[in-house]
Formats: sequence, structure tokens, C-alpha cells
Amino acid sequence: MTQNRRKPRIQTKNKSYPLQDSPLFKLTTKRKLAKIIFSELAELKQLCNDNNYSCFTEITKGKTRFIQAPLRRLDMVHTRIASLLCRIDVPNELHSGTKGRSIFSNAKAHLGVGRRTVTVDIKSFFKSTSRSQVFDFFSDTMKCAPDVADLLSRLLTFNDHIPTGSRVSMPMAYFANQKMFCDMQAVADARGATMTIYVDDLTFSGTKLNHQFVDKISNITEKYKHTLHPDKTRFYGPKAAKCITGTVIVGNELRPRNCQYKAVHEDMQNWLSINKPDDALAARLLGRISFIGNFDARFKDKAVRFRRAL
Repeated sequence: MTQNRRKPRIQTKNKSYPLQDSPLFKLTTKRKLAKIIFSELAELKQLCNDNNYSCFTEITKGKTRFIQAPLRRLDMVHTRIASLLCRIDVPNELHSGTKGRSIFSNAKAHLGVGRRTVTVDIKSFFKSTSRSQVFDFFSDTMKCAPDVADLLSRLLTFNDHIPTGSRVSMPMAYFANQKMFCDMQAVADARGATMTIYVDDLTFSGTKLNHQFVDKISNITEKYKHTLHPDKTRFYGPKAAKCITGTVIVGNELRPRNCQYKAVHEDMQNWLSINKPDDALAARLLGRISFIGNFDARFKDKAVRFRRAL
């Protein structure tokens, strides 16, 4: 019989519970860990080797990214652990990797007249999240036995940092850096500001934000061995259009960026000019039309018609 080669998927089964109710909480033995993640202890030890990753480069919009993607069996283990992590209750400020939240909910949290907005980006977030931070999370926060926390930290990292191409990377990066985000939230609360997190993109809005506020956020970032990207800190005045996670706030309204309309127009012209099917172009065009459909009902209808035409 042919083996099922479908990619594993994160499955929360609509479960959501406090951290203390997680099967990973207070794990005392490595054998119990192996049972929980549907493996054997001998296999888990073998999967800690960096040879269990496929490493390659990816160029997107002229930017080169180095990807470390787990191979089949390690991918299944990572996905199982990611499924368990994604069931743990998280605070309202986290919008990435959370059911019912998205780039849209992240931006909508900052709607409001008269608010200043600051966006910052943590540089090389996954790569700068170390194995020791992963160990500390499982040891200090999850209260796992030291040898269990050590095994998990080696299973979930490549070359002593979180891999860039794994399903576990996003939830693990948040939990491994949760103390840092809590410190930032305390600074935002002291200014009466709203804070949101979308992976490595942080957005703050309020009436009392200035460069001193950003300096405090930067100091907290450095305290936890991270760095704010020097070219990606943006200040927006109360009346300015504000770019937040791929969307734009104009007044008290959320809109797509102008470049997204332009990309749809260019792709549509290319689509109308080709003589044979182009699946990649069709998928990209459908994705862009559907994205704008989140803001504009006309494009939602266009997405339906284009999908039927395909």
C-alpha cells in the first residue's frame, strides 16, 4: 500500500486551555514525552541531529532567506508539538498563529482617531531565539524535568536556534520570548498604549508615544538578546496613513495598500495576454484578488467569478 505523503498539519481540535493543562506541563520523563508526541525515545534522540533538516536559500522580492526545513519524520514531531503549543491560551495582543486572529485583527486593534502609532521589527527573530531560551521555557515556565527540557530544546532547534522553515517555529518563538513580550506590554500599559504582536512585527498605538518609548522597547529587546531592525522602525502621526502588517489604516478605516491594487492589475494584464494556462500566475492572481476582497466586496465577487472560470 502506498504510504500517505501528505504534509502534516497543525491540529488544535478546537481545544484551548491554560498552560497548566497542557500535556507538556510538568513532564517528568523523556519516555512520557515520546508517548505524547507519538514517537519512541530512541527516535527522538536521533532526530536531534541537524542532519534531519533540508537547508536551502529562498529569494523573495530580492531578499535572500536561509531556510532550515525539517525532514519528514522530524516534521511530524515538530507539527505535533506545534499542535500542543497552539492549544495553550495566549493573551489578546498576540495575533499570529492564533485561531480567529490574523493580520487584519492585528491592524484593527489600532483603529482610532487621534492615535500615534509605532511599528518595529525584531531582526532575524527565529535565528536569534536560542536553544537556551527554548530550554528555559520548558524548564521554568512549563516546569518540565531538566532532561526533558534539554531534549525538547535540542529537538526544536537547528544549530542552537529556532529553524526558519518549521511549523513549530512561530508558536515556539512566541513562548520562548514570552517574558520579553510581557516586559514590553508593561511599558505600553504605563503609557496607556495598545500593543500587538504578529510574529516579529510589533505595533504600538496611543497618545503618549515618542522616541523615548521606542528606546525603552529597544532596551528590553537587547536585554533578551534580540535587536530591533534599524531600518524598520516607523512613527506615524494621528492623521497619517499607517502601514500595519500588509494593510493601511486611513482615518478610522482599514484598507489594502495601493501596491496591492497595482499588483492585481499587472497580473490580470499578464493573465489576459497568455495563450496557455499558467497555474502559478492563476494561483497568485486569485490570492491577491481574495486578499483585497477582505476590504472590498467587489473584489470578493471577482474572486468567486475567477475561481469558477478556472
